Amino acid sequence: MNVVSEDVPERPLRIAYCEGNVDGTIGGSYFSLLFLVSRLDRKRFIPFVVFHREHALMDRFEEAGIETEIIPPPEPVTWGLKQAEGLGSKWMLPVVLARKAINLFRTFVWDALKIARWLRNRNVDLLHLNNSVTRNHSWMLAARLIGIPCITHERGINTHYSRLARYFAPRLSKVICISKAVRDHLITHGVSKNNLVVIYNGIDSDLYQPSRSAIELKSELRIAESARVIGMVGNIRSWKGQDVVIKAIGHLKARYPEIICLFVGDATEADRPYQEYLQRLAVDLTVAENLVFTGYQKEVADFISIMDVLVHASVDPEPFGRVLIEAMGQGKPVVGAGAGAVPEILIAPECGLTYPPGDDDALAEAIDQLLTNRSVAMEMGAASRRRVIDEFGLDRNVSETQRIYTDILEERVGVGS
Repeated sequence: MNVVSEDVPERPLRIAYCEGNVDGTIGGSYFSLLFLVSRLDRKRFIPFVVFHREHALMDRFEEAGIETEIIPPPEPVTWGLKQAEGLGSKWMLPVVLARKAINLFRTFVWDALKIARWLRNRNVDLLHLNNSVTRNHSWMLAARLIGIPCITHERGINTHYSRLARYFAPRLSKVICISKAVRDHLITHGVSKNNLVVIYNGIDSDLYQPSRSAIELKSELRIAESARVIGMVGNIRSWKGQDVVIKAIGHLKARYPEIICLFVGDATEADRPYQEYLQRLAVDLTVAENLVFTGYQKEVADFISIMDVLVHASVDPEPFGRVLIEAMGQGKPVVGAGAGAVPEILIAPECGLTYPPGDDDALAEAIDQLLTNRSVAMEMGAASRRRVIDEFGLDRNVSETQRIYTDILEERVGVGS
């Protein structure tokens, strides 16, 4: 069901979306984009989405009637260094500088020219980038070249902002921050100021429900009915803190011998060493039999449904944490690492508990509290669901985003006139 407004333009406005992820690993930004474009008012806006490579959610976009296109990013030039070494050290610096100049032109300027032509051929009214001011700079330049407005989501709390990021950020029509923590971080780092707006990620908690029974899934995973199940949802990456959770399981196993921890998420090739470290850590702590690594799962709601407690364990500040509202929408109590946006989303102790990031002892203690006090955990879960309905509804997210589109475009194309 699309979000509908009484204000309908003379023609639907064409909005191009670009997901800047290049490794194909499915993360929260993909789902946020899917939910947004699926709910747009098609009488007012025509969305089409660009990805840089094929991924597992392509069919979900297709099922929602969203036109998609794959545009691979340009490959940087990598030649020159070995040849320069053969010619002597005096050639090294000129070769490095030449390669940098060529790559700047190839991956930024020339790429922007090609994107500008693509946007013009598509008659795009507005470009919406899905990731961060730190990415998609050739797309930002392309929008400026053909004179269309460009906005970006800011979904990260970054430690470094390049010159291009600092140049483009204040020149974008809007930067949509997914939390107050993200907005405040940008302001603190002087990246942008006057064009920031906070719109929380949204979810339809009525639709985000399991598609199969807990008994069926537990049987498939060979989890005993008597086992206490906790879980973590997120790609296997060191900053996500899976190692902290494994250490916490080591503390809890003596009290809960049958405890099971699900790790629902994929790992890129670059993250395989960390995944291997996690497996070694589990063996060292004698908890390997208590862990289940599920890999990527399309129906994450099914796995959340069998968890007694969902754990969020990022060791770096979390910009939002979509899994928080996914679990809260199912009425699950949550234990979250208390940094970044987590405290503004997970109101503790009403909806769950927070702990100092990276502190496995504190994490184990918080999980133990919820596993021991089931009535308290159920009250937290109920409060969590109410909070999601009140603050993080998908219709609210889409409505506020569409209002931004209208505000930006009305002077250019006559919306609302």
